[in-house]
Amino acid sequence: MKSYTAEELAQANGEDGKITLVAVEGKVYDVSASKRWVRGEHMKRHRAGADLTTDIKAAPHGLEVLERFEAVGILEESRKEPEAGFKGRIDLWLDRHPFFRRHPHPAVVHIPVGVMTVVPLFELGGLATNSACTEWAALCGLIVGLLSIPAAMMTGYFTWWINYDASDSRIILMKRRLAWVALVLGALAIVLRLFVLADPLETRNIYVIGYVVSLIALTVIVSCIGFLGGKLTFPYESK
Repeated sequence: MKSYTAEELAQANGEDGKITLVAVEGKVYDVSASKRWVRGEHMKRHRAGADLTTDIKAAPHGLEVLERFEAVGILEESRKEPEAGFKGRIDLWLDRHPFFRRHPHPAVVHIPVGVMTVVPLFELGGLATNSACTEWAALCGLIVGLLSIPAAMMTGYFTWWINYDASDSRIILMKRRLAWVALVLGALAIVLRLFVLADPLETRNIYVIGYVVSLIALTVIVSCIGFLGGKLTFPYESK
């Protein structure tokens, strides 16, 4: 089998009619025939011409997908000096357990996004039917959603630090700001509901209206956070 250097592999990136090669666990595979590697890009996230060993371990599929393609060579080892200090030790641990490099934040952030989306639906349903139980369900959902936001933020900051070296981009900065706004707004909404509203079903009360508006605003904010996270994970450009 041919031996590829990292530089030679990088040239086989599938662009401009070039062959499309990827390396996994030291083997180089020709995936040019795959419809999922058009122009050297897979799922708008992974680029050909690179060592994807860590990526495939964190992917929803395993190495079996590569059995469909021909192994055309081996990748020469290139020594990477480990980063010093605490971050370097974390990086080494994550190399051995790649699941924790990518998945904790997406898994956790879906909790507030999903819960906060249905909270205003319960609230509006309770008001429309004058159902105290339905309105109470909205409050319980709000509390659960609010309690899950700090966990989502902590895993988000960890991912930002370990995978992006805490480097800002417009999307990451906007996600961080919106997360803090959601946390503060959610806390204020709970205080308003528990300590200000004497009758949460009284739709003529200005505070009840304000409470409903805050729940709808929370839904919009967390939906934007989810959208931005998806755009960061699966970037796209308008044609």
